[in-house]
Amino acid sequence: MTRSALPVIVCFAGDIWDGNPHSRHYLMRRFAGRYEVLFVEGAFVRSVAQLDRHEWRRLLRKARRGFSLRTVEPHLHVLRPLPIPPAGKLGRLLHLVMLDLQVRFAMRWLKLTGERLSWFSLPTVAPLAGRLGERASLFYYQDRYDEFPHVDSARLRADIRTLAEHCDVSVASAGALANDLRELGARPVVVPHGVDLPRFSGEPEVPRDIAALERPLVGFMGVVDERVWTAAIVAVADRLERGTVVIVGDVNIDASALRHPRIELIGRRPSDSMPAYVAAFDCCLIPLVANRLTEAMNPIKLREYLAAGRPVVATRLAEVEPYADVLSIADTPEEFAEAVTRSVVDPASDADVERARRRARVAGETWDAAAARIDEHLSRLMAPS
Repeated sequence: MTRSALPVIVCFAGDIWDGNPHSRHYLMRRFAGRYEVLFVEGAFVRSVAQLDRHEWRRLLRKARRGFSLRTVEPHLHVLRPLPIPPAGKLGRLLHLVMLDLQVRFAMRWLKLTGERLSWFSLPTVAPLAGRLGERASLFYYQDRYDEFPHVDSARLRADIRTLAEHCDVSVASAGALANDLRELGARPVVVPHGVDLPRFSGEPEVPRDIAALERPLVGFMGVVDERVWTAAIVAVADRLERGTVVIVGDVNIDASALRHPRIELIGRRPSDSMPAYVAAFDCCLIPLVANRLTEAMNPIKLREYLAAGRPVVATRLAEVEPYADVLSIADTPEEFAEAVTRSVVDPASDADVERARRRARVAGETWDAAAARIDEHLSRLMAPS
């Protein structure tokens, strides 16, 4: 393998590379080339002692994957660490020591010799800050991790404080997250999520697995977990006189509430097929419960739905309200059902002019623009002395 002296971003991502893409996937693809990127797949966040049966299944799936190191695109490499759950103090220490060793091994194996920047999207690895020979560090804060269920909230809050206090730059994806960082003494940069406009603005064919479902199709794209407002989804299904509510994504909670003759749970689909599903929907949903976790969310699917030109009904969240001119906001399950019904029975809501207006609303909010904003700070941190 050829030795590379490009500066290196070691991204502790909190995701797996082959899953549905999140902000770290989109951003790292755009940094690759100016930097060598080592994308370190998700380590464990949840406490083993507190897992329910759904979380145990996720843990076991993760544990079966094992170690791997591969180059997925030029200058973009993916490290899948050995899955060592950080159970207790000893487990946490072993997890961090092994992760440190595996990152160092990957850098040597890939012959990445440039100066390093540690990118922390995962608070649980905060103790590694400053231990990897990095020149600089960045904390990318996109979720209130300590508000998730089955986590050691006190430990995560301490890790978040460590990163806010010691990283050279903090980037928040939502205003509420930026406020959290300011309370910890950081001076965060707010960079909202972006959208891959060309990917979602086409008109692909309807996927075969939903082509025969009764229309209109009301769609939700994403993982069904504790953040999803299942009562709102059921209310929409109850109100529809005809049509189908389609849920595309894994289900990580008890889904018995979603057993309904008008609801189809089709499971996770490949990420490259997502634009086709969104394009097939007559109305798109962002049904989130309102709590401290979701109030700090900046849903990526919001811009993807709008880039596809589709009508959208969403929970009232701080990061959603600025788009009230191009979507409907609902505060109750009944309002969700009413707004969806209006959008699917009124042809004007899906006219070409409305689609164009929604697409125009997010035209400047691309992942290229988000990456460029962050790269301004990376360039200063990594500039030659």
